[in-house]
Amino acid sequence: MTEPHYETKPSILKIALKWGLLTGLVSIIYALFGFVTESFGNFLITLLVSLIISILGIVMALKEFREKNGGYMTYGEGLLLGVGAMVIASILSGLFAMLYMQFVDPMIGEKMVDATLEQMEGFGVDADALEEQREMILAENTPLNQLWGALKNGLFGGLFLSLIISAIMKRKRPEFE
Repeated sequence: MTEPHYETKPSILKIALKWGLLTGLVSIIYALFGFVTESFGNFLITLLVSLIISILGIVMALKEFREKNGGYMTYGEGLLLGVGAMVIASILSGLFAMLYMQFVDPMIGEKMVDATLEQMEGFGVDADALEEQREMILAENTPLNQLWGALKNGLFGGLFLSLIISAIMKRKRPEFE
């Protein structure tokens, strides 16, 4: 007599950890490139590339889960997996940015602020407002605030993206299977 075969559900935590680490690593490589070349002049391009990295990380995590789960994934599983992966990625990339700014190039924060303000100046913001913004940003630009900001962005950005991507990628198991 043979034992009945029970399918084991893939681990959301393991898959979130794997894709969170991979997505974080890709984000670190992109950030390192920006730090080393000091190419942080175009905020929109940076935002777009970061968004693409996050979307790909979530999609790949959900795809792997679905494949390991017989082709099925609930909306809740996808949501939990996507948010988990993005929180892990944001902690990793946030720690990298914090350590880089603290120990490798302490002036990088100021250079980034200057590049951002230069871009704002190009949009016609007056000099007094720019200087006021500069002082405010530099005062708030502590390593701990950097990490906290990365974590918040990962959590809320991951939630927003996962809400959409999970809705697209979910596939319910038939009731009588």
